[in-house]
Amino acid sequence: MEAHVTAYSQADRLRERMAQAEVRHGQEIRADLPGIRVTARGRNWFTGRPTGKGEVFFCTMGPVRVRETTTPGDGGPLPENVVLQGLEVAIDGTYDLIDVLVQSNGDLRLIMDGTSQVVPGVRQGENWSDPAFV
Repeated sequence: MEAHVTAYSQADRLRERMAQAEVRHGQEIRADLPGIRVTARGRNWFTGRPTGKGEVFFCTMGPVRVRETTTPGDGGPLPENVVLQGLEVAIDGTYDLIDVLVQSNGDLRLIMDGTSQVVPGVRQGENWSDPAFV
């Protein structure tokens, strides 16, 4: 399922975590973003199956780990609007996004590219071997 940021994604939590990692406006970085929750959004009324669209939630997100700063910023505040590109997951769950390209000019843009990885992150109450996750 393709995951997107919505009005309910709690983007303020992402900006808070980015600020804690000292990410500033205009920077381009590579970073690890742990604990991103993805849930299926909507079901086909006929089959009852998920539509293939997912919603991202940053409320469960852990501290950002900056791997590399590729473009220095100008020190301004982070953009309000958050855009997520290229996140595909098989099932609902919590994921760690590894080596994500983050651009913070105009939008706070999270880009999953050929270097990025999506790793299931088991959180309290989740069991990835449970048939419900398959």
